[in-house]
Amino acid sequence: MEFSEFNAILAQWCEQRPLTPLDCWIDDANAQLTVLANGVRISLDVLDPYDGSDPQRLEALLGQGGASVACACSGALAIDPGSRCVVLISWLANPCSQLDLLDRLEQLANQRAAMLSLMQTSMRHAAASSSPRATLKTWQPGV
Repeated sequence: MEFSEFNAILAQWCEQRPLTPLDCWIDDANAQLTVLANGVRISLDVLDPYDGSDPQRLEALLGQGGASVACACSGALAIDPGSRCVVLISWLANPCSQLDLLDRLEQLANQRAAMLSLMQTSMRHAAASSSPRATLKTWQPGV
Protein backbone atom coordinates (compact mmCIF):
# COMPACT_ATOMS: atom_id res chain seq x y z
CA MET A 1 0.00 0.00 0.00
CA GLU A 2 1.26 3.46 -0.85
CA PHE A 3 1.88 5.87 2.00
CA SER A 4 -0.78 8.25 0.63
CA GLU A 5 -3.36 5.42 0.73
CA PHE A 6 -2.37 4.53 4.29
CA ASN A 7 -2.54 8.20 5.25
CA ALA A 8 -6.08 8.45 3.84
CA ILE A 9 -7.20 5.31 5.71
CA LEU A 10 -5.64 6.58 8.93
CA ALA A 11 -7.33 9.99 8.49
CA GLN A 12 -10.71 8.30 8.06
CA TRP A 13 -10.09 6.05 11.08
CA CYS A 14 -9.08 9.10 13.18
CA GLU A 15 -12.24 10.97 12.24
CA GLN A 16 -14.54 8.07 13.08
CA ARG A 17 -12.62 6.50 15.99
CA PRO A 18 -14.52 3.23 15.56
CA LEU A 19 -14.49 0.47 18.14
CA THR A 20 -12.88 -1.76 15.51
CA PRO A 21 -9.07 -1.63 15.66
CA LEU A 22 -7.08 -0.50 12.64
CA ASP A 23 -4.60 -3.20 11.61
CA CYS A 24 -1.75 -2.47 9.21
CA TRP A 25 1.75 -3.64 8.35
CA ILE A 26 4.83 -1.50 9.00
CA ASP A 27 8.32 -2.83 8.21
CA ASP A 28 7.06 -6.44 8.04
CA ALA A 29 5.35 -6.17 11.42
CA ASN A 30 1.68 -5.96 12.34
CA ALA A 31 0.65 -2.65 13.87
CA GLN A 32 -2.68 -2.11 15.57
CA LEU A 33 -4.41 1.10 16.66
CA THR A 34 -7.25 0.67 19.13
CA VAL A 35 -9.48 3.22 20.83
CA LEU A 36 -9.02 2.59 24.54
CA ALA A 37 -9.81 4.60 27.68
CA ASN A 38 -10.11 8.07 26.18
CA GLY A 39 -7.09 7.62 23.94
CA VAL A 40 -5.49 5.36 21.36
CA ARG A 41 -3.37 2.30 22.11
CA ILE A 42 -0.75 1.55 19.48
CA SER A 43 1.01 -1.80 19.33
CA LEU A 44 3.67 -3.11 16.97
CA ASP A 45 4.72 -6.77 16.82
CA VAL A 46 8.35 -7.45 17.69
CA LEU A 47 8.43 -11.25 18.04
CA ASP A 48 5.79 -13.67 16.79
CA PRO A 49 4.50 -16.34 19.22
CA TYR A 50 7.08 -18.89 18.00
CA ASP A 51 10.10 -16.57 18.45
CA GLY A 52 8.61 -15.09 21.61
CA SER A 53 8.52 -18.54 23.22
CA ASP A 54 12.22 -19.14 22.47
CA PRO A 55 14.01 -18.43 25.78
CA GLN A 56 17.24 -17.37 24.04
CA ARG A 57 15.51 -14.83 21.78
CA LEU A 58 13.31 -13.52 24.57
CA GLU A 59 16.27 -13.12 26.93
CA ALA A 60 18.29 -11.36 24.22
CA LEU A 61 15.37 -9.00 23.47
CA LEU A 62 14.66 -8.23 27.12
CA GLY A 63 18.35 -7.55 27.61
CA GLN A 64 17.97 -4.62 25.20
CA GLY A 65 15.28 -2.91 27.28
CA GLY A 66 17.83 -0.57 28.81
CA ALA A 67 18.68 0.74 25.36
CA SER A 68 15.05 1.80 24.91
CA VAL A 69 15.09 3.70 28.19
CA ALA A 70 18.45 5.31 27.38
CA CYS A 71 17.22 6.68 24.05
CA ALA A 72 13.88 7.82 25.54
CA CYS A 73 11.85 5.50 23.33
CA SER A 74 8.12 5.60 23.91
CA GLY A 75 7.24 1.92 23.53
CA ALA A 76 7.03 -0.60 26.34
CA LEU A 77 7.36 -4.35 25.80
CA ALA A 78 4.26 -6.45 26.41
CA ILE A 79 2.63 -9.73 25.39
CA ASP A 80 -0.49 -9.20 23.30
CA PRO A 81 -3.14 -11.45 24.85
CA GLY A 82 -4.90 -12.04 21.53
CA SER A 83 -1.99 -12.79 19.22
CA ARG A 84 0.51 -13.98 21.89
CA CYS A 85 3.16 -11.85 20.13
CA VAL A 86 5.75 -9.79 21.98
CA VAL A 87 4.82 -6.21 21.09
CA LEU A 88 5.93 -2.66 21.64
CA ILE A 89 2.97 -0.78 23.04
CA SER A 90 2.24 2.89 23.54
CA TRP A 91 -0.81 4.97 24.41
CA LEU A 92 -1.73 8.49 23.34
CA ALA A 93 -4.37 10.45 25.22
CA ASN A 94 -7.13 12.26 23.35
CA PRO A 95 -7.05 14.60 21.64
CA CYS A 96 -4.45 13.01 19.40
CA SER A 97 -4.22 13.84 15.75
CA GLN A 98 -3.35 11.79 12.71
CA LEU A 99 0.13 13.36 12.77
CA ASP A 100 0.56 12.34 16.43
CA LEU A 101 -0.33 8.75 15.51
CA LEU A 102 2.00 8.72 12.51
CA ASP A 103 4.82 10.10 14.62
CA ARG A 104 4.30 7.46 17.32
CA LEU A 105 4.10 4.66 14.73
CA GLU A 106 7.41 5.85 13.27
CA GLN A 107 9.01 5.95 16.74
CA LEU A 108 7.82 2.42 17.50
CA ALA A 109 9.05 1.12 14.13
CA ASN A 110 12.49 2.66 14.74
CA GLN A 111 12.59 1.28 18.30
CA ARG A 112 11.61 -2.17 17.00
CA ALA A 113 14.33 -2.13 14.35
CA ALA A 114 16.98 -1.09 16.88
CA MET A 115 15.89 -3.72 19.41
CA LEU A 116 15.89 -6.52 16.81
CA SER A 117 19.32 -5.47 15.58
CA LEU A 118 20.73 -5.43 19.12
CA MET A 119 19.01 -8.75 19.87
CA GLN A 120 20.63 -10.41 16.83
CA THR A 121 24.04 -8.98 17.77
CA SER A 122 23.79 -10.21 21.37
CA MET A 123 22.67 -13.66 20.19
CA ARG A 124 25.66 -13.90 17.82
CA HIS A 125 28.03 -12.87 20.61
CA ALA A 126 26.47 -15.36 23.01
CA ALA A 127 26.81 -18.16 20.45
CA ALA A 128 30.43 -17.24 19.71
CA SER A 129 31.44 -17.08 23.36
CA SER A 130 29.65 -20.30 24.34
CA SER A 131 31.47 -22.44 21.77
CA PRO A 132 35.07 -21.26 21.54
CA ARG A 133 37.40 -23.08 19.18
CA ALA A 134 39.70 -25.62 20.71
CA THR A 135 43.39 -24.84 20.39
CA LEU A 136 45.41 -27.93 19.69
CA LYS A 137 49.17 -27.91 20.17
CA THR A 138 49.83 -30.48 17.45
CA TRP A 139 48.84 -30.87 13.83
CA GLN A 140 45.64 -32.84 13.33
CA PRO A 141 44.77 -34.82 10.23
CA GLY A 142 42.31 -33.05 7.92
CA VAL A 143 39.04 -34.43 6.75
